[in-house]
Amino acid sequence: MSINDTDFKLNDLVMHCREGLATIVDTKVMGDNEYFLVKVKRGSGETIYVPKDRANAIIRHLMSEKEADELLAYAKTIKKDFNSNTKQRRDGYKRKLASGDIKEFAYLAIQLFFYEQMDEENREIRLGPVDLDMLTYASNVILDESAIVYNVDRDKIKEFLNERAKKV
Repeated sequence: MSINDTDFKLNDLVMHCREGLATIVDTKVMGDNEYFLVKVKRGSGETIYVPKDRANAIIRHLMSEKEADELLAYAKTIKKDFNSNTKQRRDGYKRKLASGDIKEFAYLAIQLFFYEQMDEENREIRLGPVDLDMLTYASNVILDESAIVYNVDRDKIKEFLNERAKKV
């Protein structure tokens, strides 16, 4: 999907590649550069300056319902994949998160799902807090965006997605 920065407008709900769900609240010119001011929805709700000329690498529009259904279909093809080398696994997770690619986030969210489904005593690998934080972050991004896209309460989105996935 190729979106020009001119496609972003004030009050657009967007996904920030590192911070998740956010809203474009203003624009500002500083020196020779123009910025979108993006207010993050989670945590402290900080405002981030996003250079307009690089906006597509940092923020993106929310998925359409059709794109969300395509992502669900893709998610069903993802296999369990836990690298036993901690450094390689974490580096891979970091790269996926840094990409901002929704499919990479879905991959991580599905890995968290697989991990949570494993009996704790029979897990072939133990993920540490850093791993779980990255997987949980990706999962929350997917769940937050899906709740908006499908217009479903956030506390009911997992159940909704499980049912919807059976139909796509």
